[in-house]
Amino acid sequence: MMMHKHLFSKVLALGFAAFVSNANATTLTIELPGNTDLYTAEVGSFFDANIYVDGLADFGGFDFNLTYNSANLSAELLTSASIFGADTETFANSISTVGGGKIHFAEAISATSTLEAGLNITAPTLLGTVKFKALNAALNNPLNITNPIVYSFDGTSLAGSLRGANVTIIPAQDPAPVPVPAAAFLFAPGLLAIFGRRNRNTSVKG
Repeated sequence: MMMHKHLFSKVLALGFAAFVSNANATTLTIELPGNTDLYTAEVGSFFDANIYVDGLADFGGFDFNLTYNSANLSAELLTSASIFGADTETFANSISTVGGGKIHFAEAISATSTLEAGLNITAPTLLGTVKFKALNAALNNPLNITNPIVYSFDGTSLAGSLRGANVTIIPAQDPAPVPVPAAAFLFAPGLLAIFGRRNRNTSVKG
């Protein structure tokens, strides 16, 4: 049985409660640079937040929001990893600053796919990447997955757990001064000595 848009809508209506009622199987994770959930960024810098899924049998689709503080972070781009390959159908891929910052991301196996089962996910697998820009210095800038729905190939809602992330933003740092090579200090006195000898050896012609 292939996922189609009417079934997808039904899953959206019923899936949230099923997902949060059990935190044993499915995992949606946000990872920041260094493969961690904590990151320090300078004002004006860019960084990626990767969204992973893990621990799923017969994975057929997903729908969730990623919330962030739009006063301190700018979500520049959401790039899908097209986890279902050529059979990927995108239902939502949007960024909004209304209400504090929200990214809506939803994909499923296409209704026209010839696949007969979903994916078997046994290791962290990339769903997508959000490129952020740090705007203002602030200590606590959480990235959270909200309203998650994950389902199997036939539309059965799957339970699971979530892990968000947090970004600390610090003022932009002045670039460190470039040290002058030690050889330059040795070279300069040598030049002075040469010029000094030339000056002493030059006679004034009258």
